[in-house]
Amino acid sequence: MRIEEQIEYDIEPQLHAAITKLREESFPEDHKPRSYYQQLPHFRFLAYEDETLVGHMGVDHRVVSVGESVFSTFGVIDLCVREKYQGRGVGSALLGRILQLAKDKGIDFVILVSDIDRFYEKHGFIVITPEFRWLRIYDHKTVGIGNMRLDVPMMVKQIGKNPWPDKPVDLLGYLF
Repeated sequence: MRIEEQIEYDIEPQLHAAITKLREESFPEDHKPRSYYQQLPHFRFLAYEDETLVGHMGVDHRVVSVGESVFSTFGVIDLCVREKYQGRGVGSALLGRILQLAKDKGIDFVILVSDIDRFYEKHGFIVITPEFRWLRIYDHKTVGIGNMRLDVPMMVKQIGKNPWPDKPVDLLGYLF
């Protein structure tokens, strides 16, 4: 398996089509014929077996506000692995790449939203349940500001020296 990092604006249309197909297979309840859910990520990690795209992870780089603190974060978006390749370490390898990059670049936390708690807990993520504030987007339109506890788990992994405070969170953008 090989993993490539791709800056979003360098991705060619045929690769967007392959990512779209993988996302549709992985998230059938999300019928959006595009390579992203709400917004284009800043960059992506793509896993290949020979020339077949078998895994994908979008990443957003932003600051978030937690109480009075501001943290530099990577937000993981749409981590998915083609069903035939699940259980072979592809997801762990993708996650390992972003965790190492976060450490190398001085990022404070890696954040994600997922209901697959055990997989991420195995990699050191913890569930947080504070009040959240975020930009609500639906079908390329801003529909408001969300301000409540989430229905699905938000998870964080500490990379920097400061622990995650138990305070309200403003994502300063859309929900990862």
